[in-house]
Amino acid sequence: QELSIAMHRDHEHLCYLNPFLPMQELDVLKRDYCLQASSIPGAFHFQLPDEPGQQFRVIDNSDETALFVERVRETRDEVEILGVDPGESVSPFAFLEGASIIVAAALQAEDGDRILDASAAPGSTSLVLAASLFARCRRGDPLQRDLTSYLVCNEVSKSRLSRMQETLRMHLPWQLFDVQASATGQETHVVFTSADLGIASNSAERLGPYDKILLGAPCTDDRQLLRSSLKKWSSATSKVSAERQLKWLHNALWILKEGGTLVFFSKALSPEECDGVVERLLLKVRGTFELEVLPLEESIC
Repeated sequence: QELSIAMHRDHEHLCYLNPFLPMQELDVLKRDYCLQASSIPGAFHFQLPDEPGQQFRVIDNSDETALFVERVRETRDEVEILGVDPGESVSPFAFLEGASIIVAAALQAEDGDRILDASAAPGSTSLVLAASLFARCRRGDPLQRDLTSYLVCNEVSKSRLSRMQETLRMHLPWQLFDVQASATGQETHVVFTSADLGIASNSAERLGPYDKILLGAPCTDDRQLLRSSLKKWSSATSKVSAERQLKWLHNALWILKEGGTLVFFSKALSPEECDGVVERLLLKVRGTFELEVLPLEESIC
């Protein structure tokens, strides 16, 4: 009963600050939104300012798990006015569900990694991954010539991919999307693809291999299903989803570097679509890959 009540609740969000902002602007946001650190790294409990002009307007709420805001608010602080050159402004934060931040943090992205975010829309996990990959970057500053981090953001749905591109371009320094500003001058540091990882020889594969992969394969969203209509569910739903997840996981292993890390997560409650998929994968690749199941760090969970 408690689980049913929890699943019917509205999504609860935390304020995830844009790490590419200068410290002075971050301090202004912490004051105006009364930010209090949560148990999740980089995320804060918040209160909306009483004055509407001081609030950043939500411009994308197409996915209930994430709310993205405009770059500039109506009533700007002096620090915000003086600190931004034309064309350099980025969205100051996003309202994200804690789970999105946790799964991305679990991958433990580091400077120099080449990472695939396999189901990146609406952009929450990619934003968190970028914060670690490009921690040396700041809005308005040129990229360091020794920057070798790369983030591939993949989304099967073309419409969701398009929205995600707009979202990440609003949050990340523009230089990360510019070939000429990159370290090699040959590819951007953030790349977008629309590949089905269940199919071999896809665009995400051609951009690999990867040091780390974050994989939330398409699954049954039990919360969404419960809040909409259970008539859409059948006994075959979990089986079909589990088969697709297994294909994605298995194919992902082939584009993961030796010694690399893969984090798999699911929105489904059914064991068949969670631990069951992992157990089947371990049996399927026995003798082909040597896999080690790792626990989550206490600081993350």
